[in-house]
Amino acid sequence: MYLKKVLLENVGPINYLDIDLPFNESSQPKPVIIVGENGSGKSIFISYIVNGILAAQQEIFDNCEVQKGKVYKYRSPHYIKIGSTYSFGKIEFEEELTYFEWQLNRARKEIEAQDGITSIYKEWNQIPENDNSFFFTNFDIQIEKLKYTYNKNSLLYFPPNRFEEPAWLNWDNLNAKASFSHIKQVKGFLNRQIINYAPLQSNQNWFFDLIFDRNVLEIQITPQIVNTQLGSSIWNVITGYEGDSTNIYNSILLILKKIFQKEGNLRFGIGGKNDRNVSLINDDKLLVPNIFQLSTGETALINLFLTILRDYDLCDSTKFESLDKIRGLVIIDEIDIHLHSLHQRNILPELISLFPGIQFIITSHSPLFILGLEEKLGNDGFMIIQLPKGIEITPEQFSEFEKAYSYFKNTKKSNEDIQAEIEKSHKTILFIEGDYDIKYLTKAANLLGKNEVLDKLNLKDSEGYGNIDNVWKHFNTKLAEVTSQKIILLYDCDISKKAEQKGSVFRRTMLFLDTNPIKKGIENLFDVTTLKKALAVKPAFIDITSEYTKTERGTTVTVQEKWEVNKDEKKNLCSWLCANGTREDFYNFIDVFKIIEEILN
Repeated sequence: MYLKKVLLENVGPINYLDIDLPFNESSQPKPVIIVGENGSGKSIFISYIVNGILAAQQEIFDNCEVQKGKVYKYRSPHYIKIGSTYSFGKIEFEEELTYFEWQLNRARKEIEAQDGITSIYKEWNQIPENDNSFFFTNFDIQIEKLKYTYNKNSLLYFPPNRFEEPAWLNWDNLNAKASFSHIKQVKGFLNRQIINYAPLQSNQNWFFDLIFDRNVLEIQITPQIVNTQLGSSIWNVITGYEGDSTNIYNSILLILKKIFQKEGNLRFGIGGKNDRNVSLINDDKLLVPNIFQLSTGETALINLFLTILRDYDLCDSTKFESLDKIRGLVIIDEIDIHLHSLHQRNILPELISLFPGIQFIITSHSPLFILGLEEKLGNDGFMIIQLPKGIEITPEQFSEFEKAYSYFKNTKKSNEDIQAEIEKSHKTILFIEGDYDIKYLTKAANLLGKNEVLDKLNLKDSEGYGNIDNVWKHFNTKLAEVTSQKIILLYDCDISKKAEQKGSVFRRTMLFLDTNPIKKGIENLFDVTTLKKALAVKPAFIDITSEYTKTERGTTVTVQEKWEVNKDEKKNLCSWLCANGTREDFYNFIDVFKIIEEILN
């Protein structure tokens, strides 16, 4: 049930906005991030969308979350923008499903008679002339279409006051046990909740159902003939699991790996009948004995994304295949609540990218989340709407980003930047001298079968060896001893630096190959045969000074032939070699990977 359009006029602080929701070339929805200062109208914006979904729910189910004939969003003339006569809101979903709402400060006929006002909207004439409030949907005349759409989509709203009580606050929580879900298969009965304040217990019970179905109903057993000294016999051998529950289980594992950033086998465990807790296990070692003992931030992330899975699984007419096949509309007010900067910057964007079929409508105050989303999805991969103006902006125009930058720019900027890079990832950080070094290493990894090594690294362009020196100075203190993350500072061959280690910070220099013609930079790793192939395509790539003799203090001296990459062609040479180079051309890079692997291991 994708959202197609939002139109608001004179609503709270919002003067006017008219937004067509974005979709990519594959008709998949792009995340929409609503930003603005407190009091800018973000929650009001969200409330109109949620009100529409709940109104749709009322038309289908008998036990809906909001009583039939009532609305979720409080309707009052108090929400009319100061100085205005009316407020108008219109929401359009796919399949031509729509609803709109009017609030007037007087009865319609009084406004028309006294002020001479009639709206430009055709919906104005649907307001009864003696009323000052009007709510309309076309859901009731499209019931079958509505049912089909509702049962094909995950539809969720996470309010800003969502919260799970920590284990230390509530003894019942500490001892909370999972039980089977109680699903009623009754026509018109709702087993799904749109509004989710504290869904952890429901998620835990649902997961218990999932484990049962996987282990009992989806287990694959194959008869096999086994020969022993006593003769042949047929044994039933468990060969795996197959089915919807198994697919969901595997998807949960993927989500957990993103959240906890753990290598190896991370999974849930189910306690026995007298201790029915759901635990977290990593490589068969107990990580968390009870899911209710997780940190608030980890619980928030698990709740968000497991609830999407649970809700989609409970849809009447869906078959679960994989995360990218899940479809729906998920609204999250203040997504960054309870989350550490690492979760905002790295983990949240990763998790959102796992659900390309979900239309996320999100409010946020976090510049870290916005920048992480830009890095993961690209500039055109999502939309940012700034309220109250209702205009699309870029991440750099995000007011919180500008304010945060102004606070930090007067501090010791280089140290802050270095620390920010460390906090960005749990991967080993590899600082190298330039962007071309990154491109060469990436190509070499592909040709030499070292992609697995590269996947363990966060490659950073230092923009020159001088900045690598600055990183080393930053850690040439006791700070290196308390930094758990490995950091590699790798210089080109022409920079003479002693191999050293300070705690988890390693300084190394690439091997210098004297037989190769270029003596400076990473291009020293390419032999003469490779460089001649490049010169045959474009002689301008390399400047060559032929061997010559000169006289120094009365002595004749021979100056050897000199090859240098033309400074204006450095980028072009890199592009050509990365596009056309072979394994043999990049063979000398194997020594660079030896240096890296030695540190990683």
